Amino acid sequence: MNDANRYMKPDALRYKYGVVYYDLGREYSLSDNGRHFSHENYHCINRCCKDNPCLQGGTCQEICNPTTVRYNCTCPANYTGQRCEKIKYPRECMEVAKNGNNVSGMFDVYDSQKNIFKVFCDFESEPGYVWTLIQSFSLGNNNQFKSNGFSVDHPVNEEGNTINWNAYRLSLAHMKSVADASTHLRVTCNFPADGLVYTDYARAKLKEHDLFGVWRAKCRTYELINIRNIVCQECTAGTWQVQNEMWHINSALSAQLAGCQFNGVAGASPHEQNFGLYNYVNPNFRCTSSQSSTTQHWIRN
Repeated sequence: MNDANRYMKPDALRYKYGVVYYDLGREYSLSDNGRHFSHENYHCINRCCKDNPCLQGGTCQEICNPTTVRYNCTCPANYTGQRCEKIKYPRECMEVAKNGNNVSGMFDVYDSQKNIFKVFCDFESEPGYVWTLIQSFSLGNNNQFKSNGFSVDHPVNEEGNTINWNAYRLSLAHMKSVADASTHLRVTCNFPADGLVYTDYARAKLKEHDLFGVWRAKCRTYELINIRNIVCQECTAGTWQVQNEMWHINSALSAQLAGCQFNGVAGASPHEQNFGLYNYVNPNFRCTSSQSSTTQHWIRN
């Protein structure tokens, strides 16, 4: 049967020879100790609320006006939509995806005070995972980023409806807002040009990292780390985020200086830095292969 009528969707009604359109009428009655009530003098009953189509504990109210939907859901404060199926104030990209979005791009999210800001959501590169971009920059723009760890409020090109992959970073407040609703960290190289490539890639649980702290030569745990095709899973790697320096891994010193499990000495440049800072670079590392190479930092729930 139709889920609408000529009042609700007039543009959908088209004349066709030999076809007749009928408006359906409804009659219903209630019995109460022999007394009968018709729809003309009693409240609406259409049984649309019998099995409560409202989600998230919403309250259903039947509507018998033929020009509208046949029920209304009164939703809890954090939900909206005809059936309370949408999150009213999504905090990060996974919640944006739950609202029915599946094409990567810029979307509105909200902080804990319900202030709106825009983020780039990656729905597509890793099936089952949804990532929120917090920073992206080219090697050519490294000086604009290298002195600012994630504990520093340093927004770059945050406003706008498009992403500048060569110079972009969320404010500290917005990064923390997304991180509060997230569980994982990811770093990629040349994502806008190459898409997701697992050569020169890192992924870790946020709880294993003090992302907004300041620390030196810590053996942080990674679910997966790949630097120049040296691969380690569920292992530690030497990670730095000291004052006035961006978060980074030092593949050349990870095992030797920090005493961590990942050893990237083979093929390394002296003091080579990966995924950030870049005072010392290796052209064989994809994030630093040229001045136009880019580095991305992401977090997800």
